[in-house]
Amino acid sequence: MASLEETFAQRQNESASQINNLYDNQNKAQAAGLKAEYDKNMSNAQAAADQIKPQYQTQANTLAGQYEKQRRNANLGAMVSGLGNGTGQQQQNAMRNAFMQNYGALRGQEAGAVTEANQKMADLTTAYNNALVQAQAENNAKRDQDLVKAYNTNRDWYETQAQNMAQNYGQFGSMKDIYGEAQANQMRNVWIAQNPELAFRSGMISQAEYMNLTNKVPTMGYQSIYG
Repeated sequence: MASLEETFAQRQNESASQINNLYDNQNKAQAAGLKAEYDKNMSNAQAAADQIKPQYQTQANTLAGQYEKQRRNANLGAMVSGLGNGTGQQQQNAMRNAFMQNYGALRGQEAGAVTEANQKMADLTTAYNNALVQAQAENNAKRDQDLVKAYNTNRDWYETQAQNMAQNYGQFGSMKDIYGEAQANQMRNVWIAQNPELAFRSGMISQAEYMNLTNKVPTMGYQSIYG
């Protein structure tokens, strides 16, 4: 038969195992949910980022096409109007400078959009990692609270059982764990003084000790409850 201490340890192990399994499963479920949401957001963000270069390339192509059309029209106009080479060249240079300025601005906007998209994805990763850490921290804090609560419940049970064994059977072994050996021995001596007949029959005291406590001769021998 398991001792009270062994039973207490078994109860405590079972409680801790149940609580740990519960919160381990919760951690896994929350982590899976956060990962699914993160993957969805990252997929959308990546899809949007992948559209940046094609979109700006289309705008760049349109800009280049417009410039080429304007250049041809200017050349044709210069030929028709008989403008000199110098005037025509100035016009060409002005159009080219405007084109390069617009083209540079467009590519600058593209670079900014790429940087913004990359930052958004980095922010998503940071937010995901922070949410994961926070969720696990909150769960583990609740786990610790439940583990302490379970221990206190089992400890209360243990102390109640120890007190019952001491009061009803004079078994104070477990009381040493609760109150210390000196205090438990003192409590044992008080119990023996209050229950000399049961103490003698249980083998806790000798016949001489019984007679000293009661000034009587025992009417029967003792049978140790300890075997």
